[in-house]
Amino acid sequence: MSALDAALERLARTGPEWEDGLSNHGPMAAEALVRLGFGDAVEGWVSGYLPRLDGAPRPSDRIGDWRAALGDLRRAGDWNAYFADRLASAPWREVLALWWPRLVPGMAAGATHGVIRTAHAVRAVAAHETPARLGELARALAYWAAAYVELPGRPVTLGSRPLAEAVAALPVYEGERASRITATLGRLTPDFAAAVTELRPPADGLAAFHELSRTFAVVFLERGRVNTIEYVHAVTAPVAVTSILGELPRPLWGPTYAALWQVCAAIHSGYALGTTVSPLVESPANPVDLAERAVANGDEHAIKLTEACLRSFDATADPVFLRTAELGLTLV
Repeated sequence: MSALDAALERLARTGPEWEDGLSNHGPMAAEALVRLGFGDAVEGWVSGYLPRLDGAPRPSDRIGDWRAALGDLRRAGDWNAYFADRLASAPWREVLALWWPRLVPGMAAGATHGVIRTAHAVRAVAAHETPARLGELARALAYWAAAYVELPGRPVTLGSRPLAEAVAALPVYEGERASRITATLGRLTPDFAAAVTELRPPADGLAAFHELSRTFAVVFLERGRVNTIEYVHAVTAPVAVTSILGELPRPLWGPTYAALWQVCAAIHSGYALGTTVSPLVESPANPVDLAERAVANGDEHAIKLTEACLRSFDATADPVFLRTAELGLTLV
C-alpha cells in the first residue's frame, strides 16, 4: 500500500472540520507531501496531525432532494454516504462532471477548502484509482456540498477590465470581520458584487487560469504579511483547480474561472483593510530547497502553499511562484 493510501485510510475516520469550523487539512497535506517527493514523511506528519481532529460524522438520513441539503454541515455524514454510493455505481469522472457545475457556484465552501480538497482528491485518484482514493474523493465532494455557500452577486465576467485592473478596482470591506473567513466574505457590500462583474471574459482557457493564479500570488506577495492565512487561499484555490482542468469537460471551464475569480476577489476585498503594499521578495530559492523547507516547517498551510507554487512554477517557469512560496515559508 502506498504512503498516500495508508494516510487516507487513517484520515477516513476523521471529520471535515474541527475546533469550531477549522477545515481538516490532513488529506490535502498528505497528497501535497507526496507531490513534493516526500512520501516517506507522510506517515509521521499524519500521526502528528490526527490528534487535533474530530471523528467522522455519522449519516442520519439519505440525501433525497439534494438542493435542499446543500450547505447543511449537519448532514456531512449523509453527504459522505451519498457520494460513496455515487462513486460505487458510476465512474468517478462521470460523477465529477455531473456534480462540478452543481457545486461550483459555492466555491467559497469551507473558505475554499471544499474545492481545494476535491482537487487534491481528483489528482490522487487520476494518478492511481484505489478504494482509499475514491473514498477520499467522496468525502471531499461531501464537504463541498455540506459547506456549500454562495457569495454576494453572481460569479460572471461581463466587463472590459483586464485582470490586474479589475483587482485594483475592487472595493475594500471596512466592516467588522467574522471569526470565520466564509462568514466575512458573506458580508461584502453591493459594491463588491458589482465590481466582480467588471472583469472581462477570459480569452484562453488554461492561460487564463495561470494568469489568475499569478495575479493573486502577486497580491499575496504585496499584502500577505497581514491576514496571511486568508490570502494563502487566494493562491491555493486557483492553483488547485488549474491542476485538474484536464479532468473537467471544457464547457465547465468558463463558469469555473468566473467562480474562482469571484472568491479570490472576495478574499482580497474582505481582508485588504489594514494591509499595505510591500516590495516583492527578490532572489527566489531553489525549488528543491523550498520543498525541503516546507516539510521541515510542517505546517499544513506551508506544505500546501509550497506545493501549489512549485506546481505553478513547473507549468509556467514564472519566478513569482517561487517568491510566493518563499514568503509563505517565512510567514506560516
